[in-house]
Amino acid sequence: MKSCIMIMVFLFAWVSCQIADRRTTSDVHVKQDGRHQPEYYGYERPCPDDEDIAPCVCTYDTGDNAMNLTCSAVESEEQLKQIFKANFPFKNFNQFNLRDNNNIKVLEAGVFNGISFEIIDISFNHNLEVIESQALDSCYETATQIYLHDNKITSFPFDELSQFSKLRDFDISDNSLSVIPADAFHGLTALEVLDIGSNNADIVGTFQDLPNLVNIWLENNAITTIPAQFIKTGSSHLSYIYLSDNNIVSVEPDAFDIVDGLHIYMRDNSLSTLDEATWRPYLEAGGTLRATYNPLVCGCDIAWLFAEDQLLEQVAKYATCDDGELLHDLDPSIFDNC
Repeated sequence: MKSCIMIMVFLFAWVSCQIADRRTTSDVHVKQDGRHQPEYYGYERPCPDDEDIAPCVCTYDTGDNAMNLTCSAVESEEQLKQIFKANFPFKNFNQFNLRDNNNIKVLEAGVFNGISFEIIDISFNHNLEVIESQALDSCYETATQIYLHDNKITSFPFDELSQFSKLRDFDISDNSLSVIPADAFHGLTALEVLDIGSNNADIVGTFQDLPNLVNIWLENNAITTIPAQFIKTGSSHLSYIYLSDNNIVSVEPDAFDIVDGLHIYMRDNSLSTLDEATWRPYLEAGGTLRATYNPLVCGCDIAWLFAEDQLLEQVAKYATCDDGELLHDLDPSIFDNC
């Protein structure tokens, strides 16, 4: 009996030492500045053992109470999967980084094995082509920022985006997507910044039900026409729409949100006119238009810009007619007989 008691005392002391070794405070769920701390708050070493996850590196910032995982040196898809099969004392991380890697071609389904991240930065990877369905499934309820820019991505599971309930920033610019379904972003009520530029992609559908959207980048794609309701997000916060460097020849009326102070960039497209039905409501509401480097035919179709309300002032000063003359240098009297 005495020996059993001695063993129990020893085990209790050993467990207490292990806990003390990992923890620096007794309360792991305190609140600071009104925010709930992560479950590993107060632990001195919440990371997995270094040798179990090499060549990935886990770091813990005690100031921000943020645990991050960097896997930029992984050598294969199989190695990355094996790393996430290691013992992770805590499964909710702040950030995952996979950058400047030459070895990962496919981010495979379920690769994170239940480990979640708030920020996912998978950028500047020279051979990454495919993000498989459910590759990011463990982050549906945690991801606030997803950065996938400057890869070689040709395939991404856009149909899963609606499951990222907290997503604020999404950037998949500078990739090789051929088609991007705008409808996939519907209902992302937390989304503030969307960048799908520089894919040379055909963007199909509309961007709607995005009440907190602030900026949207669509430049350098394969857009030729802007349909009605194209960007009708319902957001009163919308500040910038970037549509430069496409091949846009026409913009239908009611294509955009009407928001005071909204700036639309249409540089380097193929617009031959600025249709009054399309642009007057937008400019009257206080929006501005950057339409430099478009082959505008400066006939009676733009006379409305020179009317008494002087909406021309809200069009960029360096917009030119197809003969090179600046719109702002035109003599308004040429429109007297229009």
